[in-house]
Amino acid sequence: MMGLGRNNAVIEHVRQKDRLAVIDVGSNSVRMVVYPATALAAPPLFNEKAMCGLGRGQSAGGDLSEAAMIRTINTIARFAYLARAMNVGVIDAAATAAVREAANGDAFLERVRRETGITVRIISGGEEARLSARGVLAASPGVRGLVGDLGGGSLELIHLDPGQPDGVGERTSLPLGTLRLAAIDPGDSAALDRHIDDILDQVGWMDHVMDGDLYIVGGAWRSLGRLEMTRNRYPLRVLHGYTLPSQRVASMCQLFSGLSLESLQSIEAAPQDRLDTLALAARVLDRLLLKCRAKRVIFSAHGLREGLLSEHLSQEQRAADPLLASSRLAALASTRNSDVGLGHGHGDGARLTDWLTPLFPHEDEVHRRLRLAAGLLSDIGWRIHPDERPDHAMADVLRAPLIGLDHRQRIMLGLAIRFRYTHKRDSRWVERYGHLIEDEDRLWSRQVGQALRLAHTLSGGVMDLLAQYSLTLDNGDITLHCRPENLSLVGEAARKRLTAMARSFDRKAVVTSD
Repeated sequence: MMGLGRNNAVIEHVRQKDRLAVIDVGSNSVRMVVYPATALAAPPLFNEKAMCGLGRGQSAGGDLSEAAMIRTINTIARFAYLARAMNVGVIDAAATAAVREAANGDAFLERVRRETGITVRIISGGEEARLSARGVLAASPGVRGLVGDLGGGSLELIHLDPGQPDGVGERTSLPLGTLRLAAIDPGDSAALDRHIDDILDQVGWMDHVMDGDLYIVGGAWRSLGRLEMTRNRYPLRVLHGYTLPSQRVASMCQLFSGLSLESLQSIEAAPQDRLDTLALAARVLDRLLLKCRAKRVIFSAHGLREGLLSEHLSQEQRAADPLLASSRLAALASTRNSDVGLGHGHGDGARLTDWLTPLFPHEDEVHRRLRLAAGLLSDIGWRIHPDERPDHAMADVLRAPLIGLDHRQRIMLGLAIRFRYTHKRDSRWVERYGHLIEDEDRLWSRQVGQALRLAHTLSGGVMDLLAQYSLTLDNGDITLHCRPENLSLVGEAARKRLTAMARSFDRKAVVTSD
């Protein structure tokens, strides 16, 4: 790691003590991501990769090629130059399988240090696996199952175990990277399958995680996910949280693993820089699914780099709920009021959530958390022309860099924010995304959105004023209670929105002064 000075810049109203850069020197690509060093939920300020191919053509224990080393050094030198220009406070550079296993790996890293000023550390296979799992858990805390992180040189497998202090259980690193497998005759698919199976069979602890969820990480597998989205015209093009039944993923893998390079080149959405490894990535995933018998496959955009980032954050920052933290950051960028609540449970989002709680007496923690996120995001459309606000606000939520939620929850949240701005249910956005969730989910979104609309109308966006009102729900009515002196403040617009909200609950609206 190398310190490069500090900068107290203000980014979207959030004061940055410094910025942190992670450089991932992988077997296939080298990538730098610059983060604001405030939270795991903060979107990157910079993200760039170069396909340097350090592990290409490398035999076990063999040397890195001179051409690949030069490409990598030039890339790291560029990244170091940019990091200094961005006032990055810390650079954490880590090398994985290709450098770890190369006979000239240490000499190469000394050369990198001399020529770029960047110290790159080698992380072990076990540490790489642990950090990948930490990255997945940063975006999906508390989940259980199996993580698979496929790179050019290795495949990391990790048991996500909530019973462990850090959520990470057994883990291993296997020589099943796509560049390594490319050395096997591609025409002998049976031999390739046997080779993959023999190595996977060495993972004795995988029996503990069979029949659960498989979280997959890595550029090649992400590319497969994007191709599947394109092939099926899936409308929500956010890969993180994309969830598929394992049978469908297996069919996808069998399709892509059987395609020639020429066939892959003819697919418009296929990533040109990964064409030669896509079929191998599909084959590894197919064999892994047979071994672990996962019921669902969940794509994660978070992995090793976010795991490295987490090592530099405080315990409080690591413990923050990723959905609420990312929603707060999104709200800060667009809200009229600064009091969205940067701490735990404070600010307008929490006030809204608490005020509306009587309407949702039987909700579970999952829905309450989602409702709090909706409260945080409920003012994001204020700058947009009123005629365009509903669909624009929904689009903003669907495309926002939110983490800590799956696609179902993202669509529920987006619909809720749309209904925050309108009572109308007809929209091309509703038609395009609404069918991806259940009827009860759509009803929840409508109820939450209409309730938020009422709250903003009553308060004018000043949530402290909600303390002058309260709501009750019974079998026949939703009643808005206010003090006698405030009854005249419940204007025509507020009464209309109370009626629209009550209708979504199949209730009548009542206003009373206590």
